[in-house]
Amino acid sequence: MSTGKDLFSKQNKKYDERDTMFSRMARKRGTPAYEDYYSCRKEYREKDDHLRQLPRLLEPGGKYYHPQITTEARRIFDAIEKISMDKQVIDSWASRFKKTDNHKRLIHNLCRSLGAIRVGFAELDQAFVYSHKGRFDEVYGRVIELNHPTGIVFLVEMDFYAMQQAPRAQVIRESAHQYYRAAKIALTVEALLQSLGYAAKAQYDAHYDLVLPPLAVAAGLGEVGRNNILISDGYGSRVRIGAISTDLIVEYDHPVSLGVDHFCQICKKCAETCPSRALDAEEKKMVNGELKWSTNVERCYAYWRGIGTDCGICMAVCPFSHKYNWLHNLVREIVYRFSWTHSLALYLDNLIYRHKFRQNR
Repeated sequence: MSTGKDLFSKQNKKYDERDTMFSRMARKRGTPAYEDYYSCRKEYREKDDHLRQLPRLLEPGGKYYHPQITTEARRIFDAIEKISMDKQVIDSWASRFKKTDNHKRLIHNLCRSLGAIRVGFAELDQAFVYSHKGRFDEVYGRVIELNHPTGIVFLVEMDFYAMQQAPRAQVIRESAHQYYRAAKIALTVEALLQSLGYAAKAQYDAHYDLVLPPLAVAAGLGEVGRNNILISDGYGSRVRIGAISTDLIVEYDHPVSLGVDHFCQICKKCAETCPSRALDAEEKKMVNGELKWSTNVERCYAYWRGIGTDCGICMAVCPFSHKYNWLHNLVREIVYRFSWTHSLALYLDNLIYRHKFRQNR
């Protein structure tokens, strides 16, 4: 086990999974992992212990706990750990794989057939790989060595109407559905590639060796917005990301410009509507050596625990997250191409949608 002494060493520029909010909440008093982590991160111990006293997600006590909906969400999350592969599906796609040289297109089609809305391919920069495992005690502190050159990244859509219920229980149920869908896609592609002799590792809920948002940006699937969530073409923030790392070499995609950075500078709707005031409404700042908008993850997560769901307001209120239809797609295309239209687009969006989530603050 890698101990707390090597956390954030000056030589280590990678992000450590032990420092993610879910990993911090996974620590249990009296365990070696708990004592090791907080021996290094003393500043987190008191605030994390306070958070642990709040109602747990998907359990009674949260403001929007709903016995039926929440139980369904819990069952879906539990089912992720029990996903089994359809051998006939794997064999069928393996047969097609052997008959074509366009492996990129075939994997793209496989992901789409399983429910992905966007698929991209990127060179796997080691900066996207976590330095150490942190989510589960049994692998806590394990150094992550992932030398695959390729990242296959895909997006699944969070249903528009479910997200309009934010921050109620319908949102966490929709999250469960889409995390399950993403896990199914990632595990299927992993099984396909492994059956063909390639190294591959699925990246899905609670089983990540990679930081997925920057990898998705590198694969041309969108840009990261003020809410520090990927904003994708056509669906905005209403997406979940899945990935597969592999030694299969394909032609890589490239980052795209959607005008997100400039639009987010003037918009601020996610920050202004955030019930916990966790999102930064000011200018970008240097955070861990990167110029970005900051997120107070403790405030965000405390609100989640208080309401019993994963909120989703910042995803739903984002102007890029409107329905995928010809009208909104036309507006998106104009915004992508012409930055001078951003103020007008924001004015119209505020005029129509501004107060939609005010009652949830």
